[in-house]
Formats: sequence, C-alpha cells, structure tokens
Amino acid sequence: MNTKVLNPDSTIMQQSEGHWQKYLMLVLGKLAPDGVTITIRDMEKLAGEERILLTYGHIDSIEFKLVTRAEADRLIAYDKTQRGKA
Repeated sequence: MNTKVLNPDSTIMQQSEGHWQKYLMLVLGKLAPDGVTITIRDMEKLAGEERILLTYGHIDSIEFKLVTRAEADRLIAYDKTQRGKA
C-alpha cells in the first residue's frame, strides 16, 4: 500500500500535516462509532487496488474519498489552477 502524497504543495495537505489521527477519529465517529477491525486480508485486498485517497478541502469541510489515479491527476491539475500569484 503506497502512502506517498501526490500533491504535497496543495493547501489542504499542508494544513493536514500531522492531523491524521484527528481525521480518523472523526471518520470513525461518523461511520463506525462502535469501532471497526481491519484485518491483514483487508489490507492485502486494498494493496492490490489502484486507489488513491483524495483529501479535498472545502470552505467548511474536508472530503475524503477513494479515487482512481486518472481522477487524482485531474484534480491535482485543477488544484494548481486555484492558487493566485502575488
């Protein structure tokens, strides 16, 4: 399972640095408040898939979603157009 950040210059990735535990707590609280068990088999299955975790910041929320590499590349290109130049 690859954990490389594809777009480290994105604002949300810079702001999220070191906060993964908080995000995981929020996701678990929302989707599985009684907890969840992840097995080695679950990890092996995910490792075989070409999926990328999208972390997308909105004005009042953060979106987490699994996307394809093509979708990730499209979103990275779009994100680069959203920064102004001084």
